Amino acid sequence: MIRFEKVTPSNFEDVINLKMKDSQIGFMENNLYSLAEAKVFDYLEPRAIYYDQELIGFMLYYFQPNGVVREMGPGEGVHEIHSDGMDYVYFKRLMLDQRFQGRGLGKASLEEAGKFFKAEYPSIGFIELMHYMDNETGASLYEFAGYKSTGEVRRTLRPGTENEYDEELVRRKFY
Repeated sequence: MIRFEKVTPSNFEDVINLKMKDSQIGFMENNLYSLAEAKVFDYLEPRAIYYDQELIGFMLYYFQPNGVVREMGPGEGVHEIHSDGMDYVYFKRLMLDQRFQGRGLGKASLEEAGKFFKAEYPSIGFIELMHYMDNETGASLYEFAGYKSTGEVRRTLRPGTENEYDEELVRRKFY
């Protein structure tokens, strides 16, 4: 059973020690960076992902009420303007430790996250995420889990840079 727990002093080091496959490095920031972001930008919600009693991954997300404008994190831009009049959850990061990939746990985590988000925020109309254009593994996983491309490509500032941008495809899963 997949469940999501807050990151606490007791699981903090385990969460930051989760590892991506070498081929995935560069598609997202590491968990320590994500936890630092969540400390600075208090709208971000970090969660440890467990399968039964074992820590398998990490996710970072936020609830975006329709019409709310906030100071966004580095490179985020203003995607609250793209909400189509609905509240939504923006699924900023999902990572599974390399030891747990290829076993269906990514898809299971996405499915359970959708249920978790809807229970936490009943007003949401969809979940949104983005991925780099060349992240074929992520694209395949998201498509398989029901996240459909909107056709929109957003340019986002690469963290830690002043003028390096990435292009990311926007996907949404509606309720």
